[in-house]
Amino acid sequence: MSTSFSSLKLRWLIEETADPLELLATEGDQLGRALHIDPAMGQGHFDLIQLPYGSSFFKGVQRFLPAASGHLVPVGEFEIDYGQPSFMVQTVRGSRICHREFIPEQRLIYEEGRDLFCHMEKRHVIPMGDGSHDSEMVSLCLHLSSLEALLGEADAAALLEALGIQRLPSYVIRSMPKALAGLLHGAMARPLQGSVRKLYLQAKALEYLSALSEHLQPVKHQDSRSSSLRLQVHALHGHLLDLAGKVPALEALARQFGIPARRLNEVFTLEYGESIYLIIGEPQLKRLGPSRRVSEAAAAWQEP
Repeated sequence: MSTSFSSLKLRWLIEETADPLELLATEGDQLGRALHIDPAMGQGHFDLIQLPYGSSFFKGVQRFLPAASGHLVPVGEFEIDYGQPSFMVQTVRGSRICHREFIPEQRLIYEEGRDLFCHMEKRHVIPMGDGSHDSEMVSLCLHLSSLEALLGEADAAALLEALGIQRLPSYVIRSMPKALAGLLHGAMARPLQGSVRKLYLQAKALEYLSALSEHLQPVKHQDSRSSSLRLQVHALHGHLLDLAGKVPALEALARQFGIPARRLNEVFTLEYGESIYLIIGEPQLKRLGPSRRVSEAAAAWQEP
């Protein structure tokens, strides 16, 4: 599985040792890892979930004590090599976060309703939370090749241009509807596990990127029922029915059928009345509990 970074070096700033903790891509998911912030200021933890084809979700939670009010509390020092040009969005709820970026040198502040977008290959950053309020940060990161597989090359390039981050490296903070960030925060809040959780996160990533693309660059409706495209969607439907419980990656399906995942799902839903996620996710979700959970997960995939 191609992961979203080649290596991640994390240095806890409150510890005396200067040696960083290095998380290699091969170490996989990191769940419930503690953030080593000053205990007099509060505490925190993070989850890192690696998805197929160079994408990942990250969630960091900080809970501050009264002593932290009015202070910027460093979370740690991160040095990341993504291995290839990548796209990232970072959103926060509850407070604001200040970044000291080193590649290039700059300081950035983002908050609820104002999201941070990045186009980079390597990153060196010290994030600091505003200790006046608790915060929850969620980010989505994916290689540009995966972004192109999901949206198509033209739409992926249009997305970077609309955000103003065509150059490498680039960072921008943009005012965004809170409902967009809510897609990412809601994805990480779902109590799913294993391959089902990864499938669900892939689906929510596609939903978010589709909504972001349409918000930044509204597109005219195109006829989704061309005969050649319908034939490919019919072939996809037969392929999904033959998977015998396996959970494919949306990016893999997009590459296999030569259609961006966003477009593939739109046409599939129009043709069969239900999304790709429902077809491949329902058998897996039924193992976790009552059918109500299947309906909830399917509805979340199809929310506007």
